[in-house]
Order: sequence, then C-alpha cells, then structure tokens
Amino acid sequence: MSYLTINKEIQMGAITGVVDSSTVFAGEKKLVSLTATVAAASDTITLTEADHGISSIDAIVGLVITGGQDAAFTAVSASYSGLVITVTSVEQDGTAATDFTGTTIAVTVLGQL
Repeated sequence: MSYLTINKEIQMGAITGVVDSSTVFAGEKKLVSLTATVAAASDTITLTEADHGISSIDAIVGLVITGGQDAAFTAVSASYSGLVITVTSVEQDGTAATDFTGTTIAVTVLGQL
C-alpha cells in the first residue's frame, strides 16, 4: 500500500476543491479524498484521470459537512455517474438549501485505476 498526498487546487464543475490525499490499494483501486466549498443546492464535481488517477468511480465511501451547517444548509447527499459527482444540499425542512456562507464538504470516493 502506498500513500500519496496531493496539495493542488482543482476546478470541479461549479465547485472549487482541494485534493486532500489519495491511497492506492494493490495497484487496482484508489481512494481519493476531496474537500470543496459548496455554491448551490445542486452542484457537480468532475474528476479526471489525469488529475485524480482514477478511470471510474466504484463508490462514494464518505461525505460529510465540514463547515457552514445551519438551518439553511443542514444535510448533503451525493450520487455519481462516470467521473461526475452530483452533490445535493437541503435545508432543515427538506427543501433545497439557500445559504452557502462558509459551506464546505469532504467527500471520499473509491475508484478504479
């Protein structure tokens, strides 16, 4: 198992994020951890093989709000298609989030090399 930390700012759709780290398992799978500032109720993060070292996403294994959680930004969920992650955020009443002041998330994906 090898560890690789990347401190590089990347553009990911409407979200600007930073790759925190990535870990390769047996030369076949890779965990990629990202942090991002959320800017809309539905936002996308686009990964690339060149920047992130994976050719496809197998699973989203972690997603957490790391900043800005309040009544207008209460919960997040994520789905993926190809190398695009869609992050959806809601208010406490379940409607689309409306305030993104200081809203940050951390997301970890397992991908195929």
